[in-house]
Amino acid sequence: MALWLLIRPRTLPLTLGVVLAAHALAAAMGAFAWLPFALSLLTVLLLQILSNIANDYGDALRGTDANRSQNAPTRAVASGQLGTAAVRRWLMATTLAATASGVALLLVCLHGWRDWLVFLLLGALAIAAALAYTLGRRPYGYRALGEVAVFLSFGLLGVCGNVYLQTHTLPAAVLLPAAGSGLLAANVLHINNIRDLSSDWAAGKHTLANKLGFSGSLKMHRTLLLAGLACYALYAVLAWQSVLWLLALPMILRHARRVAAARNEAEAGAELGAAVMLHFVVNALFAIGVLLT
Repeated sequence: MALWLLIRPRTLPLTLGVVLAAHALAAAMGAFAWLPFALSLLTVLLLQILSNIANDYGDALRGTDANRSQNAPTRAVASGQLGTAAVRRWLMATTLAATASGVALLLVCLHGWRDWLVFLLLGALAIAAALAYTLGRRPYGYRALGEVAVFLSFGLLGVCGNVYLQTHTLPAAVLLPAAGSGLLAANVLHINNIRDLSSDWAAGKHTLANKLGFSGSLKMHRTLLLAGLACYALYAVLAWQSVLWLLALPMILRHARRVAAARNEAEAGAELGAAVMLHFVVNALFAIGVLLT
């Protein structure tokens, strides 16, 4: 149970959505192989789990989780279910596993030394980003940069990187669904930070949400949601079948209405699970639509 809390499996559909969208785009370009797909999925899952473990550990060390409201989920370290020594071991093991999986992915997909250098650097940055969100002297999650990191990880880098690994090319049009995925993923973190707005402020964790305040954060939610969906809509100019994601419109509208009507942090935070599933469903439907082209 403690390890389950540490891994935070309810967040993992974010990773699956990114991988499905990226490899569907690659398949539509005529380049798809199952082994790179499987290794890619394993690598990004391990990176997200690493980030979740580091987040739990870092917030506990800084005392941030000690200030959480009753609406926040139980955390493994702060609740005492896992000691810091055990979590450090899990951090090390997950880092090594993600590194091994990533290197295996590159061995399968890459040949030229320039590509190797670029992707080794990107891999190192991905691991550093997973750890540095709440760990280190100046964690960027405490400096209102979390949404930016998520946009890059689950958007531009996650989608574009996987497309390139399969195809060895990167059409500019791929930036549209990549940005869409990143914006919807950033929306997930933003809702999480709205839920924790008061407790983060009390703990000295300066997120974008507590810089904007409750009302401003609701406006930012709308901006992230609309901008993300606009990116998918624009891609339909190139591949009209990709609009299959519009089947998720009832889910999108329900989510948007509930967040807009939220009267407090808890009511907005209650939509966190819906935001995760929205990201996954939109990407999954988008992937199916792209494959139909």
